[in-house]
Amino acid sequence: MFRMLSAILLASPAGMGGGVLCLLGLIWCFSPAPLPLALATLLAGGGLLFLVGYALRRDRILVQRGDSVTGHAVKVTRSIAKFSLTLSTPGPEIHPCRIHYRYTVDGIAYTGRSRLLWVPPVLPKDRRIRVYFDPRKPARSALDFPIIL
Repeated sequence: MFRMLSAILLASPAGMGGGVLCLLGLIWCFSPAPLPLALATLLAGGGLLFLVGYALRRDRILVQRGDSVTGHAVKVTRSIAKFSLTLSTPGPEIHPCRIHYRYTVDGIAYTGRSRLLWVPPVLPKDRRIRVYFDPRKPARSALDFPIIL
């Protein structure tokens, strides 16, 4: 359970934001803050955590059970959002990255993008990557890149 929750929290800024909202909601439940505000915050955080967990589970299932082809990484983009790993002192800032890729299934070209990655991916020089897809809906795809190194 802890391993799954930590993966969801570290999966993306939305997962981390959901965790922060849940924590704030729990703190506010036991403080003089209005109860509706605390419950709304707790529900919003729980909703974000659910959505991120669902996306991670869907990607994991595609990687485990889907078909795969060799694709091509078109570009790696960095988010404009900045995150620092330290709370009290200025530390190194992290910009989540996303891999944009293309692949072909049965002669039809598709494009996709990875989930947000905390660490810039190390791509091969030829930019060829393994793309996992749903054989029933080839437009649904995923990459098997670690969330954090």
